Amino acid sequence: MEVLRPIEFTRIDELKILQNVRLLHKHDLNPIYSKENLIVQFEISGDIKGTINCYLCLDQLELSESDKNYLFPLFIESMNILTGKQITLDDEFSNFKIQMSPPKLSMIPREINSSLRIRTQKYDLEMDDISYKVLVDYNLQAAN
Repeated sequence: MEVLRPIEFTRIDELKILQNVRLLHKHDLNPIYSKENLIVQFEISGDIKGTINCYLCLDQLELSESDKNYLFPLFIESMNILTGKQITLDDEFSNFKIQMSPPKLSMIPREINSSLRIRTQKYDLEMDDISYKVLVDYNLQAAN
């Protein structure tokens, strides 16, 4: 019989994406509630199964088409880099065979509240003088 146990990722405190773009772990204790967001999902298979959902919180933000054309691909690539680094840098995962799907993008926002989720990490995606809230939610399990 296969017994599943929850998996925790070590957080990455700072990740430079481009010269003027970085992802910073947010140590804010205030919960983030979002109804307007862009979602990127990664399916994880192999010895570890589950999903990683990444939310770019766009509540109360007015974005032009050119802003969206710049921000959305950058967010997708940032989440690809973050999740890839978390998997490769975490000592616990070096013994597992893991496959990660390409990112799947959803423009249909989902309601999310970081206070209700145990395995959610908060980040700020900083570009020059603009900062966007990012929530990364892990639903992963490994077989014992």
